[in-house]
This record gives sequence, structure tokens and C-alpha cells, in this order.
Amino acid sequence: MDFDETISILNHYSKKKLKGKIAHEEIAPFRANYTNLNPSSPKIAAVLVLLYPVINKSHFVLIERTKYKGQHSGQISFPGGKKEKKDKDIVETALREAWEETNIKKDEITIIGELSKLYIPPSNFEVTPILAFSKHQPDFIPNKREVVDVIEVKIEDLIKPQTIKKMKIKFKNGKVLNTPCFDFHSKTVWGATAMILNELKHYLLDSKK
Repeated sequence: MDFDETISILNHYSKKKLKGKIAHEEIAPFRANYTNLNPSSPKIAAVLVLLYPVINKSHFVLIERTKYKGQHSGQISFPGGKKEKKDKDIVETALREAWEETNIKKDEITIIGELSKLYIPPSNFEVTPILAFSKHQPDFIPNKREVVDVIEVKIEDLIKPQTIKKMKIKFKNGKVLNTPCFDFHSKTVWGATAMILNELKHYLLDSKK
């Protein structure tokens, strides 16, 4: 997808066009957990869903996290993290975390709006995806304490037919399940990140019609 076309779609953003529940259920590893739970006191977090051009082709960025003692060790995700007291709002959380993790500068970003909130049962986080774009490819510098790799993916690889696959994934409790996921050049994306990406995919494809 050309970046000019992406910008045209984003300029007509409307929350009414979002299909969070449908998109999330298509690829959720545990449907009941993600769609039916409404926790009373979740931890609040945000991620940055950033679109930008590389030779006028639209891309988005993911990160591969370092391994640590936690629920999301080694996983592939969007830049982002937990809301801190100093953050004035959830957008500032996404921008601060993205800068800390990958050197994405907030003054180079235009905020479009929010995608659908998502609850992650294993870590008790409610995550707000912040949709944004940059007119230039950011100068990514991974924070080696938190990020193993910065992964740049073409939007075309997200929206092409039959992008959702199933792979056997081993969970923290030792169970191995055949789980829906995206596979971007041998990088497996599943769980909450895949659910957010699937909503973005729905939004872009619906807007092209």
C-alpha cells in the first residue's frame, strides 16, 4: 500500500469504523478471556501503532523484547508499556515508551486516534493502542536493555489474503496450543499484538472499499 493512500485513509479516521470485537475474536488465543472479561482494577498501558513510509510504501514497526522474568518475555509487540504517574494521558504513555524503547521522537509523529482497548488476562493489563503516522521513516535505535530487535513490516504483508496462520505455541504454563498468529518473515506475532494488528487490517481494508 502506498503511503499516500494510507494517509488518505487515516485522514478519514472514525472510531465508528472500528471492528474491535470481530477482529480480536478472529485471532485471540483464548477468546473468552479477551472478549468477556471486564476487570475492575487492571493496570493501564498503551502501545504505539505507528505507520510510516519506506520508499513511499507504508510500514509499521514492532519490537522483539528481551528475555526477562515476566509474562511477555521475548515476545514481539508494539513499542509501549505501563502508564506512569507523570504521564498526563494515555497518548503520552505510548509516546514516552516508544521513545525510550526505540528512539521514536514525538515531535515527528501525528496522532490519529485510538484503536479498541484490549484486556490481557495473564498480566492484568488494559492496553490502549494509539494509532499514529510519521511522514518519514524514524531513526530507530533499540534500547538494548528492553529491545532485542526492531522489526519493520510492510502494510502489504499485513493486508494480503490468508495472512492469519496457526502455529503451535508453548505458553508459560507449559501447554502447547495451536494458536492463530501472523508470520512476518519468520517472526511469529500472536496474542494481544496480533489482535491489534488484525483490527488495523480490518480498518484499512474496509476503508479501501
